[in-house]
Amino acid sequence: MDMAVSQLIKLYMPTEILIGSIFYAPTPEARLLDALNGVSDRGPIKKGRFLELSDVTIQHDDGRKEKLTISYINKSTVELAITLGDAEISRGIGAQEGPKSYPYVEKSALPVRIETADYVVNGNMYHMSYQKVWSVLEDAPEFLPITHARICTVANNTLESVPFVAVNKDHILSLQEENGRSKSAGACSRDTSKKSG
Repeated sequence: MDMAVSQLIKLYMPTEILIGSIFYAPTPEARLLDALNGVSDRGPIKKGRFLELSDVTIQHDDGRKEKLTISYINKSTVELAITLGDAEISRGIGAQEGPKSYPYVEKSALPVRIETADYVVNGNMYHMSYQKVWSVLEDAPEFLPITHARICTVANNTLESVPFVAVNKDHILSLQEENGRSKSAGACSRDTSKKSG
C-alpha cells in the first residue's frame, strides 16, 4: 500500500512563483526540508537535484499565469520554499507539542533578517547552544529553516506572513541577527547601514 500523501507548497524563484503538490511519506519525520535537502530516501522523497511538483501554477513576474500537470524544478534555483495548508505537519517533530522522540535535538531560536536578490525574510532561525550563526550557515544542508517568518518580495513590496519557510543558503546575500536591533524599518527595505570597527 502506497502511504504517500501530497503537500501543497510554494516555491519562490528569481522570476516566478510556483505552487504545486509534492509527495512524501505521511510520518511525523517527513518534512519539506528533507525533500529540499535530500536527506531522506524514505518513500517517494527523492535525493537529487530536482523536485517533482504536480498540478502546478506558475505566477510569472509580468503577471501571466500558467498551469502544468507536472514540473521538475532544479532545487538550486529555488530561493525560498513554504508549505501551504497545515504548515506545522511539514515541520516534523519540532512542531509537535509535548515530549519529542529521537532524533529530535533541542535548539534555540534567534531572530534574523535574511536578504536574497529578490526577497527579504524576517523570522527565527535555530541553532544548538554551542553553535555560532556562521557554523549553521556553513553546515551541509542546503536549505535553512526559518519559523514565524515575514517574506517581502522586493520587486513589488508585498509582504506575506508564514509559519515556516526554507531559505536556500546559496541565495543568501546577507543574514543579520536581529537581537537588540531596531525593527522600525519596513520589512522590504534593504539594510544599507555600515558597521564600523
